[in-house]
Amino acid sequence: MACKDICINYKAKKPKNSSRYLSGQKRCFKCSLFIIWKGLTCPCCGFKLRVKPRTAKYRKQFRIARNITYI
Repeated sequence: MACKDICINYKAKKPKNSSRYLSGQKRCFKCSLFIIWKGLTCPCCGFKLRVKPRTAKYRKQFRIARNITYI
């Protein structure tokens, strides 16, 4: 599906002292923006939202902040 520009209403501003994912923002790959949304899919295109960072540096920070340990 294509972006219908509904997600512009939910667009999130970058937080000053923490990462976007730690502040509860999610990223839509299709619409290519961060939104504040409680669901798992984008409100306009239905694409699955990304809730965790992809790069190793930010993944490590995310795990430390959330106290996530892997065995």
